[in-house]
Amino acid sequence: MATSAQTNTAKLRIAALRAAMKVNKLDAYVVSHVPSLRYLFGFSGSTALAIVTGRKAYFFTNDLYEVQVRKELIKVDGLEVIIDRDSWGTVAKKGLAKTWKSVGFDPTKHSVASHKVMKKALGSAKLVETSNIVENITRVKSTAEIKSISHAAQIASTAYERMLGILKPGMTEQQVSTFLASTTRELGSEKDAFDIIVVAGVRSAMPHGRASSAVIKSGDVVTVDFGCCVNGLYSDMTRTFCVGTPGKKVMEVFGVLYDAHMTALDAAVSGVGAAELDKAARTVIERAGYGEYFRHSLGHGLGYEVHENPRVSSANKGETIPSNCVITIEPGIYLPGKFGMRIEDDVVVTPNGPQILTTAPRELVIV
Repeated sequence: MATSAQTNTAKLRIAALRAAMKVNKLDAYVVSHVPSLRYLFGFSGSTALAIVTGRKAYFFTNDLYEVQVRKELIKVDGLEVIIDRDSWGTVAKKGLAKTWKSVGFDPTKHSVASHKVMKKALGSAKLVETSNIVENITRVKSTAEIKSISHAAQIASTAYERMLGILKPGMTEQQVSTFLASTTRELGSEKDAFDIIVVAGVRSAMPHGRASSAVIKSGDVVTVDFGCCVNGLYSDMTRTFCVGTPGKKVMEVFGVLYDAHMTALDAAVSGVGAAELDKAARTVIERAGYGEYFRHSLGHGLGYEVHENPRVSSANKGETIPSNCVITIEPGIYLPGKFGMRIEDDVVVTPNGPQILTTAPRELVIV
């Protein structure tokens, strides 16, 4: 059962969606993206559909979720729950769309087949492509959401420090991954945010390499990237460490990376441009001669999805980062055939700078 605070929050979120619908001149908006359904209605299942209008909100799911939806769904004004496996067939049968002239949907969340089904059920109503309406609302996090992300970040930080205590040469990347997965569950994470990345030695030059049977050896640079989930909200943390004494080149590159990371943290204040923040870190790396080896954007939004708006990228020139937006800052340098490294922190952007949620040591730890 939802608390009064949760109900009030849900009402504000639905009101914000309706305000965005009004700006876009929409009579109804289709919500099918699972993270958006949880954000708006509190539903944690994997199969549902909602249609929000100016005064009503129709929530469709099948009978497998009937008990769950009755328990979880936050009761906002005008909410009607419909248990039916054929949601769009029900829309047509009930004539729900007969007064709708324009219906918004996010084309990135629908297949060609589902688009055809929607179009048939909506009759004369016009389908309007409107990307990121809900996602733009979710950018600014509530106090409760920040608390959950912070908890998820703390779980990751604690698990990382425990992993450093048991790691030794001869372990495989998969063994490290398994340890992190089991430890984060033990500490309260609902699930892994994504497939855990553990890459050692020359494999560390792969930014998104998955944990393998490769054996970790003395002298290896090792990068781990993993995240946790609390109340449906995610953390995402990357750390790099060295097994045994690092060589001169490793220390040099890590020094550049660390400086870039700290420069970006210093620049992470409310109102900073996403492209400007990316540039802050990228400039440090470029001036040191490693610009071509920083091959991805600086970061991304974080919340009910691991990757949300805003994209902290040089290509995202028109967007600024608002207060209480949670983002990652994750510069990386990858030298093919040698090694790679990345540092990633989760931060709340505020007018006074970043509130850093990931507390594990970001310095080059030697184990």
